[in-house]
Parts: sequence; structure tokens; C-alpha cells
Amino acid sequence: MILKPRWRQAVWAGVLAASAVAPGCKKQETAAPTSAPTPSAAAPAAAKPKAEVPESVRKLLGKWLRSDGGYVLELRSADLSGAMEAAYFNPKPIKVSRAVWMQGGGGFQVAVELNDVGYPGATYVLNYDAAADRLAGKYTQPAMQQTFDIDFIRQAKP
Repeated sequence: MILKPRWRQAVWAGVLAASAVAPGCKKQETAAPTSAPTPSAAAPAAAKPKAEVPESVRKLLGKWLRSDGGYVLELRSADLSGAMEAAYFNPKPIKVSRAVWMQGGGGFQVAVELNDVGYPGATYVLNYDAAADRLAGKYTQPAMQQTFDIDFIRQAKP
């Protein structure tokens, strides 16, 4: 399959647009106090708890082994904006230029773009299959002008 360069731009435009409306980003309003507390009753201001990403997104974190070889995708952290910290190994580190998570119609998805020698603009767009605990989707290698169906299985923690 021959892919035009605009396809990659369209995928990332969609990924970034979808990540901008990530779930769980709603501002919660609090009710105003009905009466002002007296100075002696006023407690020191408590730090606002940091909003956490959904549990389903936290389940994406960890090391994933591509089923057809020694490629490892490590998803290290995620935030509410949709940004993720990711690393990729074959077996040596390959530079990850960006990684995001988003909620799609079928569940949570991860998109990862590589940008290193031999991997310029290569992308993974993966769907999380919670029942099988695996990531499956497409790997696009623009240098070869090919797209492959791939999947990753979770690696056990040492």
C-alpha cells in the first residue's frame, strides 16, 4: 500500500484534535460557602488534589512486546491533556517524538510517532483490548511506504 505524506499529517491532526477533548477534563464547580468562617475556625488552605487520568489509561502504562519480534514499547506516564511519556526499543532505544492517548469509539487508543535514523515519522496507532490486555493496530513506515497490522502483549513486571 502506498501512502501519501499527507496521510501522516492527517492522522496526527486527528490524534491531536481528539486528545484536546480527552475525557475527564471537565472542570468541577464547588458550591460557595453559605457563611464566612471566623478567623479562629479558618484552617490553612489545603492543596487541591491533582486530577488523575482514568484508571483505564493507567492500565496502558507498562512495557509491551510486539508479537512479531523484539520491539518493545514502554508507556511510562500519562496526563489529562492526553500526552504520554513513551520509549521504544529495537533493542536499542529509538527516539519517540510524541505519544498521546485518547478515547475512541471502541475504547482507549495510543498514538506514538518515532523520529530516528531508519524511523523518520514512523507511527503506531494502537487500540487497547482490555479483555485480552493487548495493544493492536497499525504501524506505518513512511520510508517504506507501507502499513502493517501489529499487536503488542504486556510484559510481566520483574
